[in-house]
Amino acid sequence: MRELKWQPQQSAELSVLGPGSCIGTARILELSGKRMRLAVDMPSGLQLEGGAAVRLEWDGQLLLGEVLNTEPGGLWMEIQHMLLDTAGLRWQDNGWQHR
Repeated sequence: MRELKWQPQQSAELSVLGPGSCIGTARILELSGKRMRLAVDMPSGLQLEGGAAVRLEWDGQLLLGEVLNTEPGGLWMEIQHMLLDTAGLRWQDNGWQHR
């Protein structure tokens, strides 16, 4: 079984799904079951609330999740879906043709 690969203070790109925008770089602080704690510097004017859908991506790994709660300088998210090898999404680059 493949596992999520990360290290404390791992940098990752965080964005809000839907009409939101890219938040920027987050740092992974800890992982506990399906929950992940992130350190995030929120851009001015952007506020995340519990229930917001987010995307976190680093080193070919992609997580989709939901913000559980925010705290000063960060947030907790619950992982809903994981894709551990985004290189597999580049099927057109690998010579496969869509029909």
